[in-house]
Amino acid sequence: MSGAQATARAAIRSAAAQWFNLERSGDMTVDDARRFREWLDMSGDHRLAYDRVARVWAIAGTAAEDPALRTAGAAIAEPDEVPAPPQRWRALAMAASLLLAVTIGWTALDSGLFGAGAPAPSEQQVFRTGTGQRTMITLPDKSVVTLDAETMVRLGDNAHERRVELLGGRAFFRVAKDPSRPFIVVAGDKSVRALGTAFEVSFDNGNMVVTLAEGKVRVAEAAPGSKPGNSADMVPGAQLVIGADHNWTMNRVDVEKETSWTDGRLIFMGDPLSDAIAEMNRYSDRKLVFKDGTIPAKDVVGVFKSGDVDGFVKALELNGTAHRVSASDSEILLSAN
Repeated sequence: MSGAQATARAAIRSAAAQWFNLERSGDMTVDDARRFREWLDMSGDHRLAYDRVARVWAIAGTAAEDPALRTAGAAIAEPDEVPAPPQRWRALAMAASLLLAVTIGWTALDSGLFGAGAPAPSEQQVFRTGTGQRTMITLPDKSVVTLDAETMVRLGDNAHERRVELLGGRAFFRVAKDPSRPFIVVAGDKSVRALGTAFEVSFDNGNMVVTLAEGKVRVAEAAPGSKPGNSADMVPGAQLVIGADHNWTMNRVDVEKETSWTDGRLIFMGDPLSDAIAEMNRYSDRKLVFKDGTIPAKDVVGVFKSGDVDGFVKALELNGTAHRVSASDSEILLSAN
């Protein structure tokens, strides 16, 4: 199996395990269920991976009924340790069993121990998130890619490099060190090259933004012909903005604020209201829309849970910035005060 095939296969089963865990947790919302069905229908490989996780879970559940395993598990607890509530123990046991199954059991499935192996996926695999959806992909080299809402990436690597193409949206990369194979993120005609580091890249309508949290990266632009294009080396805390007009601007930023979306938060510190609304709309099917189509030239300060458009609107009303005119399942209509 090639490196690209291994990357795609690991990413698919990582997503399958996340969907399986969410479905069993009882916390799956209507929107989650819709996105889950879309993910299943996206590829036969997705459905097969999900079925395999379910089979591993069933096998792990059968093994857990073995009296010897139950005795061994009881012996692990400390004598003076206060037991967690039963509901919490069930949740912890579910998560631990699933991790064990995915880590150990998948190898057995791939080897054909529990049935015939699946055909390998294509050399490159595309992953996409919808409105309000975030997902995390763990690659075979232990690098982790976190996709923001409304993001699409294409994964692929070879013996010489690890490669992710950001087709649109925003992603955060925590790269495992491997000096022999650099980690390259490509967006349009620009690339970000790293070895072991953590950084964010967004790409929208030809505009690219790179924010470096840890380590070092080099951003380069391909130029027509053999002439080298622009390039820049970045240090932690720097943000490079490259416009569709090819203008490059480097600034110092608050990395925690810029990457707060990875924790499900949106931090605004004097951001334009128009930018804040665009960010809030990214995570909600109910869009914030101004009555006259013109967003007031106001700034926003605050911390909000991504997707909490009602809380955001309430803050605007308390600050006297705008008020709610009407609301439906698809939008909240606002008017400037």
